Amino acid sequence: MFRLTLFAAALTLAACSSQAQDRPTPGLISDGIAQWRGIEYATAERWKLPELNPDWTDSDMQNFGPACPQDGQAVMVEDCLFLNVFAPEENISDLPVMVWIHGGGLRAGQGGDGPKNFTHDDVLVVTFNYRLAKLGFMDWPGWDEDDPRNFGQADMVAALKWVQENIAKFGGDPDNVTLAGHSAGGMGVQLMMVDPRAEGLFDRAWSHAGYGAWPFPKATNPSDEERAVIKYGPLRTEATAAELVAQTPYFQLPYIDTPFLREQPIRLFWDGFSHDVPYVAGVNSMDGAGTLQGAGYTPDAFLAMVDSPELRKVYAADFAVSDRQAAERIFGDLRYLRSSVLTVNAKRGQLFYYDGRDPGAPGAYHGAQYGQLFGTGEFAMKRAMISFIKTGETGWDDFITLPNGRQAGAIAVFSPELSLVNGNVLFPKLKVLAEAVKTIK
Repeated sequence: MFRLTLFAAALTLAACSSQAQDRPTPGLISDGIAQWRGIEYATAERWKLPELNPDWTDSDMQNFGPACPQDGQAVMVEDCLFLNVFAPEENISDLPVMVWIHGGGLRAGQGGDGPKNFTHDDVLVVTFNYRLAKLGFMDWPGWDEDDPRNFGQADMVAALKWVQENIAKFGGDPDNVTLAGHSAGGMGVQLMMVDPRAEGLFDRAWSHAGYGAWPFPKATNPSDEERAVIKYGPLRTEATAAELVAQTPYFQLPYIDTPFLREQPIRLFWDGFSHDVPYVAGVNSMDGAGTLQGAGYTPDAFLAMVDSPELRKVYAADFAVSDRQAAERIFGDLRYLRSSVLTVNAKRGQLFYYDGRDPGAPGAYHGAQYGQLFGTGEFAMKRAMISFIKTGETGWDDFITLPNGRQAGAIAVFSPELSLVNGNVLFPKLKVLAEAVKTIK
């Protein structure tokens, strides 16, 4: 049973006035924000686990480090494990820390400065790169079951370890770290929730549009007998990064049956293997807009795979507009809504739903909140996040009684336009989505 809570004004805390000891000289100060960019937090060889970089103080700290190899970036290198720190210009100690994992389908994106304005609310922000596509998530039959496949996942752990060891130098409190992210980053939060290496490295978690209940591929772990006769190509260590990137035209997925991801993340959540920290997850009302195609589906092909009379009944309003709208709504709910609901339910966490839409739009598209969330104006979701980062409380403390008489099981809604608070709307969706996910290929 998951909780529905209504939004209340976030609490604010006064930052400690003492100075951080031996704070490095900022590489840049702009708009009241001290910035340290392009810190090389770890080094990594191709398809090897990352190693923390003890010489990170030699980093430039003025410019963002190159992106990890991907399509559409001008400056990229394979040794791309850089992070960035943003803090208030004033040298303050013991600030709450938010570590932000970027999205991009595990095949695109980089740390950047998106959430830097959280520093205006006395939050220290860390963003970082992690390896992507085949360079970050690679399976090969020649590896045995003890070999890692999810190198990008290991990079996330390394970034969190770096924060624990170093963030106090910048004024951050290593005992008050919130891990947050969107899309692939939200799923990264869910990965860290179940990765044993990440235990104790963060104190709360906020996942927006994660997909930890989406089916992940299983790693190839042949037995010794099978390995003796199996035919597989060589591990292409000589391939260029561009050649490997080209092998991932759509979103990448992590591999299960690997050392630090033995099962599907949702199974690990339900079996009690997630870390004991406060957890918030949520979605947008039209998260499938854009992501359906990014995952490699056309609307027609996707509907042909998941279609059923029950699905058409529950999503009748979308089908009445177009098959495309129905496919995008269903994909978003199947990939993101279902994952958020199930992981929140397993953790007894808190769930939110965002429906801030453009005029005439059928819903809030994937990432539609970020202009406001990362901006400087007033935004309910940002107030809730800042409260959660500082105190572990969102302010959503009221319960609602559902039509079936049960308490809880509802959603904090960041828009007056549309609500899934009515269990008669949400529960039928979850029922048909549970059947539809079995057809995913």
